[in-house]
Amino acid sequence: MKVRKVLLRIIASVLALFFTANVLICSLSYAYLGDPLGLFKIIRVAQIVNNHYVSGVDGKSLLSGALEGLVATLDDRHTLYLGGDDFREFTESTNAAYGGIGIYLSQTDEKKPFVAGLMEGMPAEAAGLERGDIITAVNGESVDSMKLEDISKRIRGPVGTNVTLTVSRNGEERDFDVVRKEITIKTVASRMMENKVGYIRIASFSSGTAEEFAEAYKALKEDGMTGLIVDVRNNPGGLVDQAAGVADYLLPEGSTVVTFSQRNDEDQVFTTKAAGVKIPLVVLVNENSASASEILAGDVQDLHAGVIIGTKTYGKGTVQAVYPVDDDSAVKVTIAKYKTASGREVDGTGIEPDVVVPLEANDNTDYQLQKALETIQSMQENR
Repeated sequence: MKVRKVLLRIIASVLALFFTANVLICSLSYAYLGDPLGLFKIIRVAQIVNNHYVSGVDGKSLLSGALEGLVATLDDRHTLYLGGDDFREFTESTNAAYGGIGIYLSQTDEKKPFVAGLMEGMPAEAAGLERGDIITAVNGESVDSMKLEDISKRIRGPVGTNVTLTVSRNGEERDFDVVRKEITIKTVASRMMENKVGYIRIASFSSGTAEEFAEAYKALKEDGMTGLIVDVRNNPGGLVDQAAGVADYLLPEGSTVVTFSQRNDEDQVFTTKAAGVKIPLVVLVNENSASASEILAGDVQDLHAGVIIGTKTYGKGTVQAVYPVDDDSAVKVTIAKYKTASGREVDGTGIEPDVVVPLEANDNTDYQLQKALETIQSMQENR
């Protein structure tokens, strides 16, 4: 009887605390995971912190930290609890075109951020920023030791607002005031280069990308294309079925494009449905090439269908789904892993290029593209 009264007092006091701090959700989640005693441990820890922490406790921060800690135990950089600012930023990025300036960022070996590429016709290009410019500050705030994703967040903002980038170019610092604009990316762009070498850039794998690629490829082919460069640098990935549609033009018919492994489900396999390119092929990649773009590059490498040039890719070999928790939060969870044509997993390791060519800060020359052209020419001469 005494034990029962003690338990009732504990539960009653803690429920009052948890309802005000919204921590009960987290506690019940732990209990649901199969450890009934875990509920009481969490209750006790919450009591101790609430009653004794020197600076007092903010209930919402306590809850947010508990939920973030729950998913952090999975040690998966892509499984995240999205609350507060993170949730708002995620919602904005998925529900609407964002306000940006149209640049791709990279880092030097010394972790200095620099402009790795410019989107054609976007504000950064119009303002005079150049490939190779080293970014030292955003709106007067130093970016020293700042992660690329945090720099990107500071550059983005409401359409029509200004952002000031301080850059170092050839040892001289200068400021560029750029007006943010709605960034809508055409996923495929193409042109014919010297010696009838076709160039197709894929910015991301979105709805319609495979069809756009097919149109670009056929137009180049009709114009006498004798070699092809496919550029997936700074391509974050996207829809796998679109990558598979592009692979139809690059890989032998019937080739495995990707194998998905999901929890408690049979593996799902995508294969090519047409015979691929029979001319010299180069795929350009860099450290920002991820997910579906790594599938494409990895398959070309696995099947010896072409040459991969650039720098080591990002290393994302998983698929995520987003599940809402309430109106202000959600959980992004890894639900599948994928393998390339040879059964290779790229998550955490990335694709190592056949030919490594880094881009240098303070240099506007695209050495990777130059190397691709040289490689195509060498392949043509040796056919």
